[in-house]
Amino acid sequence: MNKFLEKNITIVLLAIIGYFLFSISGSLKESAKYYSDLRACAKMKAFIKDKDSSKLYEQEAAKTTGVEVNYVGEYCKKLNQQNLF
Repeated sequence: MNKFLEKNITIVLLAIIGYFLFSISGSLKESAKYYSDLRACAKMKAFIKDKDSSKLYEQEAAKTTGVEVNYVGEYCKKLNQQNLF
């Protein structure tokens, strides 16, 4: 076993580094989607008083988040609650 590690230590180390890089990559993708959804919800909330802009940003938020237009308001409420704590 010791001889195997001596000969293949670089392969073992590269495999470990590759695993951690893949893990970090997945985490970055998830956080990027989360913050993208937060931005879309913030835009929607900023224009809530103007009816025309409100509908437009609501549709944009639904497209960005992947949630139906009917439920995007509830989705944004849940995101904001998670963001507070």
